[in-house]
Amino acid sequence: MDSVASRIIKARQYAAERDQRIKVHSFQVEIHGENAEHVVGYNGGEWSCDCEEFALRAICAHVMAMEEILGDSVEPAMIPVRG
Repeated sequence: MDSVASRIIKARQYAAERDQRIKVHSFQVEIHGENAEHVVGYNGGEWSCDCEEFALRAICAHVMAMEEILGDSVEPAMIPVRG
């Protein structure tokens, strides 16, 4: 098997096993919301978003969407418990 074909096979294996093989440390993305664009960030397990909902509750649909997309490769955003 030539080296290109073996690299493609290995890449597909890594992609298929992403929850066991991939760990995201940091990123920043722009999400096009229904009313505006929002910047979602992740750094060392800490989430951020520039939307009003995140500022109020430390969780929002934009962060939840990125959690869903990235699966186990990121730490889950924690919903704050108010006492």
